[in-house]
Amino acid sequence: MTGVDLADPDLFATTGGLEALRELQRSCPVYWNPGIHNGFWALTRYADTVELYRSRRQVSSQYGIHVGQLREADQPARGRMLVQSDRREHSRMKAALSRAMTPQALSFIRAPLAEAARTVVEEALRAGEVDFATAVATRMTMTLTGLILGIPAADRERVCEWTAAAFGSSSGPLPAVESSDQDVAEANTELFLYFQQLLKGPGPGEGVLALLSAGEREDLDLQQILYNAHLLLAGGHETTRQVLVGAATTFIAAPEQWVRLRTDQRLLADAVEEVLRFSAPSLNVMRTAIEDLTIGGIRIRAGDRITAWHPIANRDPSAFPAPDRIDIGRRPNQHLSFGMGSHHCLGAWLARLTLACLLDAMVQRVAQLHPSGPWRRSRSLRTWGYDYLPVTLLS
Repeated sequence: MTGVDLADPDLFATTGGLEALRELQRSCPVYWNPGIHNGFWALTRYADTVELYRSRRQVSSQYGIHVGQLREADQPARGRMLVQSDRREHSRMKAALSRAMTPQALSFIRAPLAEAARTVVEEALRAGEVDFATAVATRMTMTLTGLILGIPAADRERVCEWTAAAFGSSSGPLPAVESSDQDVAEANTELFLYFQQLLKGPGPGEGVLALLSAGEREDLDLQQILYNAHLLLAGGHETTRQVLVGAATTFIAAPEQWVRLRTDQRLLADAVEEVLRFSAPSLNVMRTAIEDLTIGGIRIRAGDRITAWHPIANRDPSAFPAPDRIDIGRRPNQHLSFGMGSHHCLGAWLARLTLACLLDAMVQRVAQLHPSGPWRRSRSLRTWGYDYLPVTLLS
């Protein structure tokens, strides 16, 4: 198969790109995508994606971690942000962040997150028709990032607006005008300045920033703390938002599974995993080969970019029986939505907790979910999902 350009965001903004990815998986699972930045390899099979994640000594994350970064000659986060670091520096940074992000360290978020879920569900039911992406998912992620980063409630909407501008996300039925490079740079500057001021504020506070900045910052320097706060915003606002949107799209696609979950709420944890598998909010991951390696029988040269595509790897029939069928009782369910190995998402448990809180609140009160207008897909090379999702919730 030729002629597919996986670096074209319009492919994912229109059809979602799943059919093109599925055809690549069938006919050319290690695909050379020509064009941008001298081209890149695209992996669509589960086993090949696993192989890429396991090749940590042969590939690097420092030169960009998703296709959207191919145009960026400069990588200011290199060596300063967890996901753009390798080996020893990655292990050191992850150890410091892990201590600040354990379920015990962040146990205080559980009750307010559950309360936020109940509130947004009740308000959506009263409204009848809502944009699920904004009225439910964005409000939940605003609460999540506010709690874990210690952002005062009065500042959360403003930080959310900067984050949306920095990552190019939008809301509403019509695609937003694409942000200029200057707009993105200004939004990022505002975020860095805000968190720098927050770190200088009075009192230890709660959350990851407070824990990281305690004492003399012997684990991470100020720049690394700020860059990783930015990373948590990306995960909390962007990726987790699409996870929550996936709660609606998954069960609208399979209403019988919603009935099943409401009938047997012991399936909640398994339902969380199936939503994650099916919605695959992180569109792709990218690495740069630092030495020659072979994946899927194809020789890849040092210097080549290699990408793996989560939505289709999570639908590989060799790894998931009946992969296009939604099954909230699916076991095992070793999806790749959070990556794996040393680059397994540090915030995976937070995303799971947020999704579980939302599903639990919905199970108690929502009998049916119906689409109530045209949905609009995200025009992104970073996340996969929807920016506008009008639905009607019925109790």
